[in-house]
Amino acid sequence: MQRKILIAEDNTELSDMFRNYLINAGHVVYQAFDGQQTIYMATKLKPDLMVLDIMMPVVDGYEVCRTIRQTMNIPIIVESAKVTEEDKLALFELGADDYITKPFSFKEAVSRVNAQLRRYYEFNRRVDDDVRRMGELTIYPDRFEANVMGEPLKLTAKEFKMLDVLSANADRIFSKQQLIDRVWGTDEYIDENTVAVTVARLREKLADKGVNNIQTVWGFGYKWQS
Repeated sequence: MQRKILIAEDNTELSDMFRNYLINAGHVVYQAFDGQQTIYMATKLKPDLMVLDIMMPVVDGYEVCRTIRQTMNIPIIVESAKVTEEDKLALFELGADDYITKPFSFKEAVSRVNAQLRRYYEFNRRVDDDVRRMGELTIYPDRFEANVMGEPLKLTAKEFKMLDVLSANADRIFSKQQLIDRVWGTDEYIDENTVAVTVARLREKLADKGVNNIQTVWGFGYKWQS
């Protein structure tokens, strides 16, 4: 299915090349060249996925990611020459879903885009009869939405997937590696610290609404306490 992709990259040559590869893969592509323009275009265009450079002029990629996550839960793939573990964890904490290190293969980058789109929009589709109601929490797996007493939960794609996996398997203990396989898949490397960060963010957002079902089972992993 054709999807709308927003490339936020101030290097016009790199952006144009990436755009061409994505167009050849069947997507509609928009381009932004600074952080302020990125926020504006994302708000107006409602893209299905964003590729975001960190070192953007006017407003940097960290602030863009933080701002977008306040209203949208689309997949965000970060591209950057920064490669330290601290940089990656900071971005995942802000809500990034994947990370590409510059310089990168355009073919691999397109594959990562398509993988994120499949997981977010196509994998695990269910009919509306599969709406999951758990007390005051309601989860709509086919729409990637959840709310507590009608008030929407603002979750990233990975946070929602984590919620979906744990709540659909109440009282089952998942190791961090099992959650990596279920939430991120097996085609990208994710360390266990990223799982802990994602669970912590999800737990905090749920707790703010009075939902405290995610339990840590020390030495084993996590579970949804029914």
